Amino acid sequence: MHKTNRKKIDILNSRPRRISRLDLIEPSDIGIIILSAPDPDYAASAKIVEANSAAALLMKRPRELLVGKKLNAIQGFAETELLEQVKLALRSGEPVVTEKRERQEGTAGKALHVQLFPLSAGCLVLTIEDGSGQAAAREAVKRSEESFQLLIHSVKDYAIIMMDPEGNILSWNDGAERLKGYESDEIIGKNYSIFFTPEDRSAGKPEAQLRKAVETGQSEDEGWLVRKDGWAFWANTVITPVRDEQGRVYAFAKITRDMTERREREESIRVLNEHLEERIEARTAELSRLNEALQSEVRERKNAEEQIRALAARQERVREDERTRLAREIHDALGQMCTALKMDIAWIAKRLPKDQKRLNEKSEGALKLVSELIKSLRRLSTELRPSTLDTLGLVASIEWQAQQFEAHTGIPCELHLPEKDLTLDKERSTAIFRIFQETLTNVARHAGATKVQTSLVVGENDVALITHDNGAGFDLSGVERRGSLGLLGMKERAHLLGGDFKISSFPGKGTTVVVHVPLGAA
Repeated sequence: MHKTNRKKIDILNSRPRRISRLDLIEPSDIGIIILSAPDPDYAASAKIVEANSAAALLMKRPRELLVGKKLNAIQGFAETELLEQVKLALRSGEPVVTEKRERQEGTAGKALHVQLFPLSAGCLVLTIEDGSGQAAAREAVKRSEESFQLLIHSVKDYAIIMMDPEGNILSWNDGAERLKGYESDEIIGKNYSIFFTPEDRSAGKPEAQLRKAVETGQSEDEGWLVRKDGWAFWANTVITPVRDEQGRVYAFAKITRDMTERREREESIRVLNEHLEERIEARTAELSRLNEALQSEVRERKNAEEQIRALAARQERVREDERTRLAREIHDALGQMCTALKMDIAWIAKRLPKDQKRLNEKSEGALKLVSELIKSLRRLSTELRPSTLDTLGLVASIEWQAQQFEAHTGIPCELHLPEKDLTLDKERSTAIFRIFQETLTNVARHAGATKVQTSLVVGENDVALITHDNGAGFDLSGVERRGSLGLLGMKERAHLLGGDFKISSFPGKGTTVVVHVPLGAA
């Protein structure tokens, strides 16, 4: 229903304009200027989008030099008081009358009568005339109001109507005709409740909106309205009471905007959210069922420690799933890249001439920036299931990684490796290699070491990776309280394979990392 209604509205909207704004204001012998002011709090940004010849004469400038200029760029119209009046008119939505005095050499200056009429959101009409004489002023007001009404009728995007205190329609612009389908001669005099649905009329909604406007100064509402052809559209409506000098309401101004397209977008988003929630609920139910199955299997095999650990690992993988995988990739891949970048920058910084102050400052800034990036990545880090090691195997991979570490940091890495490569499954080879990578990354980031020693020892039932640096060391209890993701990730890799991870460190005495991984199945 709404799409069909939209097509009909678009057909009405596609009719060519019968008259331009300049055609409307040019015949007037008072100055008329149309201002665009999208920000009511910044009146200085108000821009002239149209002006007639009378305005150009009073402002002593060709019309072509006025159009496109900001109001505060026109000499004599940049006074703070005038700009404040523009702001007042935009905020209140009501006409404002003011007076400015044109300065002339040797005279008191000629008074100009200025009126401001809000036309629609962000649009303002400014009229100017010679203020000498009350009769001229009264005539100017009349002409200004006539011009203002012409401009009201030229607005196409908003339905702007005036109503008497009972809600009977007094005026009807082209935007109202386009939006609601009625021509002025068939709607003027009828009550505005004709636009409401039968349900809203029965509930007294038209009368309630007028009461609210009187009580609060304005009534704003969104809901379904009905066109002449019977099609409904979703509209935003603002009703403002118009009062006389004694404060009595003698009319209402009503502005209506078609919001059907926006509501359809919001409805689409709501439906998508509902589908997403359904998928999450289904996935949660599936995980719950799997979790129950795993718990049952654990209870059945509670006497077998290795099987319990395998089931616990499966259960943990099911629960964490996508979250842990993505975090591991961020820590192991991006973290190492950032560390390498930091080491390269540090390497360059050490070799910069000290008289190159600007380059040294830039290198220091880059180091700080990379350090902050590493800190951010560390917060997201966890284990990563690595890709297959290259055909050289674990021993050759560790040797290659040590060479890369030396090349980037300049820190010697002494290796004690088996002469023959180890025959390990993919999961164990990957875990040991990644733990070694993370250990070297931590040395480069934190240790301040001058030497690293690494041994890969094959025992009867397990393989041990032992890495020691002679760096500054640290207080292990403090790191455990903070929950370093790098250390937690290495420990989890070892435990998932039935292995063991230990780290010992003391301030000033360096750090030692020892990892044991069983050769058989975990």
